[in-house]
Amino acid sequence: MSLSRPPLASRLHAVVRERREIGPVGTLTRVLGGILALAVPIALNGPGWWDLAVGLVGLPLFAAVAFLVVRAGYERWAPGGLAAQSGTCWGAACWLLAIVFAGFIPLAALTPVSETAFWVWIGTSLLLGAARGYGGCEILAFSNVLSGRRDQVGCLVYTPIDRAEARHRGRRLIHS
Repeated sequence: MSLSRPPLASRLHAVVRERREIGPVGTLTRVLGGILALAVPIALNGPGWWDLAVGLVGLPLFAAVAFLVVRAGYERWAPGGLAAQSGTCWGAACWLLAIVFAGFIPLAALTPVSETAFWVWIGTSLLLGAARGYGGCEILAFSNVLSGRRDQVGCLVYTPIDRAEARHRGRRLIHS
């Protein structure tokens, strides 16, 4: 009997089969957003290896650690506050974004990393969220897949779409 985790490919396949939190409209808007976020900066600037490394590894890891800090802060100074919040961009999401930007801006200013890295991260995260059916902000899509969790913070763009779609589905179920 092995206590080790299954290989990454098995975990990713299991993630796609999980319960979807978003419907077809939320999925389509994330796919379109992901493609645009990837295509436009790459077409304009071309990705360097720094951009790919930071966009696919550095920023997802940094965001995961930043979320742990934000969650710990809420648990310590506002117990129950994280679970009680909802909305499109509530406190935890705003703090998380601020921390990620505060880390990325100096990195981009002091290294060969360009804004393309940021868009590679966001675009790939949106596509991952669409594939997974993840209803939270794309900032946590990578870390949630790797950890097997479904941590969420509100998303300014996609939360209203997902809520409208859920209300529409609910009304259709009532009338059928």
